[in-house]
Amino acid sequence: MIFWENQKIIRALYTQCTKPVCIRFGLTQMEYDIMMFLHNNPQYDTAADIVKTRMLTKSHVSAALKALEDKRYIERSHRNGNRKSVHLKITDAAESVVIAGENAQKNFAGKLFKGFSDAEFAQCRALFSRMCENARNGIQLEV
Repeated sequence: MIFWENQKIIRALYTQCTKPVCIRFGLTQMEYDIMMFLHNNPQYDTAADIVKTRMLTKSHVSAALKALEDKRYIERSHRNGNRKSVHLKITDAAESVVIAGENAQKNFAGKLFKGFSDAEFAQCRALFSRMCENARNGIQLEV
């Protein structure tokens, strides 16, 4: 199914658009992706959320979070005396990274959806959302 092979082209474009940000701020692609995930999805603010939602390995997420913490781009905290759950927050020191990251993501979206009408973009989003939901449900059924 060539359709699925083409998703690699989309990922390559995304990497091309975000690589300058990674280079500028000394980030790996994983560190960048996690930081922008936290920025774009503040409701998911734990390492477990990142692992589950992005379907990444715990060890890779843990290593990236440690590096981001060492760079002072994120900080960890506990809420309401709960010492088990560690919540993640992007720090003020990461503001330049986030702004550059947002610009890179806008550049990527502009290239990917060039020539799409608002209706076509909305339809694409809805269909992709359904595909992702079906995939997640399919994975859960087989586990």
